Amino acid sequence: MSMWLAAVLALVLSQDKPAPKDDHEDLTPEKAIELLKEVQGLMTKSEDLLNDSSRGKAVETEDVILKRINELLKDDPAAAQKKTLEKIEKLMSKSEGSQKDAIERMAEILRKAKS
Repeated sequence: MSMWLAAVLALVLSQDKPAPKDDHEDLTPEKAIELLKEVQGLMTKSEDLLNDSSRGKAVETEDVILKRINELLKDDPAAAQKKTLEKIEKLMSKSEGSQKDAIERMAEILRKAKS
């Protein structure tokens, strides 16, 4: 029986096998455009899913921030408000400093451009 199996195996292996078909052989310009449109659709869908995911993270972050604000306001609203205003003041002064730096850089570039 093993001789019979070996003979069948030898017969199968000796037969000519068709060469594997290359996917690019039948690619026509129409098919290429079709594939590109499909890829574009998938990219758009992927972008939409990514944006939805990002919005979900933003909502989660907002929830955490709102919970923290509520906890701060429960303890001592006046102190929390004072701390918040101090932080806003610091941010505003940093922003003003950054704006002044940017204006100075732009003025310097304009002076260099004129000369």
